[in-house]
Amino acid sequence: MKRFFGETNTLWPSLRNRLHIYVLPEPALVSALMERQVALHGVGYCSTQPPEFLHATVQQFGLSRDEVASEQLDRFVAKLQDLAARTAPFAVQLGEPVAEDFALGSSCAGTAGWTRMLEGVRTAAKESLSAGVPLPDAPARPHISLGYGLADGSTEAVQQAVDAVAGEPLPALAISELVLLAVHQDPEQGHFTWDELTRVPLAG
Repeated sequence: MKRFFGETNTLWPSLRNRLHIYVLPEPALVSALMERQVALHGVGYCSTQPPEFLHATVQQFGLSRDEVASEQLDRFVAKLQDLAARTAPFAVQLGEPVAEDFALGSSCAGTAGWTRMLEGVRTAAKESLSAGVPLPDAPARPHISLGYGLADGSTEAVQQAVDAVAGEPLPALAISELVLLAVHQDPEQGHFTWDELTRVPLAG
């Protein structure tokens, strides 16, 4: 495992208020993931993401809230609402957590519904929010990070620890709304928090 903070997607001009769209897990999934996070207790080279801030990233934007006018943000939200009106709620089934180079996370292959939603979010942003500002790459697949690498350490040891505490299969990740947030990064503690801006329920 290696340090995550310092990778391209974490190099923000300001560590506060970076705009993101997340899907937030429901309480049953949060509880199940917390049971797996026990494996990270005492692991000095991997953080534990606070359970109340567990999330699945849909899209990060190359802008902070402070760089976007209210009218511009309103146009983006209106386009998200148009997208949501055409998108029915759905769910994806995450697998058991896997320790990788930069994080311990639970993920699954992308689905047609996830891909359509992501493409819709990116189109909405290009048309209203990020004109002239390149969009960062989206995550390759739906995933929730349980903790992030802080320093070099044994990936295998983390994987063995999380395998030992795995129990019943994880509940599905329900995707019923898109949440626009101003996200804050704490590289020393190794976690992300946020201020919520708005929720857009899927209603298609």
